[in-house]
Amino acid sequence: MIMFNSAIIGYGAIPIGKYPQESETDLAVEAISRALENANMNKEELQGIITTPNYANTIEMQTSLVLEAMDLPTKVAYSIGCGGVAGGLALKHAIYEIQMGFINTIVIYSADREYSLGSRFLEILHEEGKGPAFFEPIDQPSCPVGFIWGYACSTRRYMHDYGASEEDFARAVVRNNKNARKNPYATFRKPITIDDVLNSKIISSPLKLLDCSSMRDGAAAIILTRKEDARKYTDTPIFIKGFGEYHDNSCFISHTFQKPITEFVASKESARQAYKMAKITPQNINVAEIYAPFSAHELMIPEDLGFFENKGDMVKGIREGETEKDGRIPINTDGGLLSRGHPAWATPIYELVSLLRQLRNENENQVDGAEMGLFQAEGGTVNNCFTAILSRGD
Repeated sequence: MIMFNSAIIGYGAIPIGKYPQESETDLAVEAISRALENANMNKEELQGIITTPNYANTIEMQTSLVLEAMDLPTKVAYSIGCGGVAGGLALKHAIYEIQMGFINTIVIYSADREYSLGSRFLEILHEEGKGPAFFEPIDQPSCPVGFIWGYACSTRRYMHDYGASEEDFARAVVRNNKNARKNPYATFRKPITIDDVLNSKIISSPLKLLDCSSMRDGAAAIILTRKEDARKYTDTPIFIKGFGEYHDNSCFISHTFQKPITEFVASKESARQAYKMAKITPQNINVAEIYAPFSAHELMIPEDLGFFENKGDMVKGIREGETEKDGRIPINTDGGLLSRGHPAWATPIYELVSLLRQLRNENENQVDGAEMGLFQAEGGTVNNCFTAILSRGD
């Protein structure tokens, strides 16, 4: 097992919602301030800062703006962009900075006003040379701009190959909704039923409105320090046991059309690497946070991560409640992207916050005996993936 000389000692986040009067800098400073308070740390002790900005909304200088607002110089400051997987990459590079001995403490954060600036974001996508140019025309069967069509195609194929129904996907939505009701950071906490999901507006068949995550504003941060210093700040440091990363040679639907779209090379390979590095198996995981922006992928991704022996087994698993809080492998116990809300660039950091709260026994929806957790983030249609194993024990 690789021994990382770092531990996570604090977290901070704001409730996901709408912040039309706030800037990304304002939201970022608030999340970082909460993380510092949670870690019992003074800001002057921070030596590094990494962010995952929404480049459509910023000028790639967000770290400089935040450091100016906090009156805080640091040795390390940079941004990482790679779609939804960027938060995982930020965690990896924070680990590296400490492992190299260049710094002792670092914060990773993301602040995203995707909802409040959403109309401008869509305008940018529709500008000449930007929207449809993202994809080849043959890759756009359902809509000219955006990503939902790829997930919709994947969903339909999963139904065809494994007998999943729209009701099965609705079960995942309702599970997440139930989990979110106790989460102080979640934005969608009004109870919904399977019928509510099935009767909601069709967005890109077979995906309906409530099958889809909704962009919102948010900001979250976590703080890492050297392992030998961790207990100076908290009695419950969380340790990184292993991680894996993989980037498939495709963007959304494979240009060769030779790869399956119901299981994903990147998620399977990143998970395999993480388990190998941590010297564990999927059976050792007590709780998992996965990046699933659409309901059908709440079934597909757990299969890729090894929680189910065979492809398609999650269909039976969702019907039998295996991923509920008290099930065999609790998944997205804070509501996931569907109910927590989805400020896309900040979502992976919120996932980490949720997992940290579970492993520190601080979660309002606590899983009994949660000692080891899995974090997964993805970008594209699961073409870029990062998986990490976090543990309460050293």
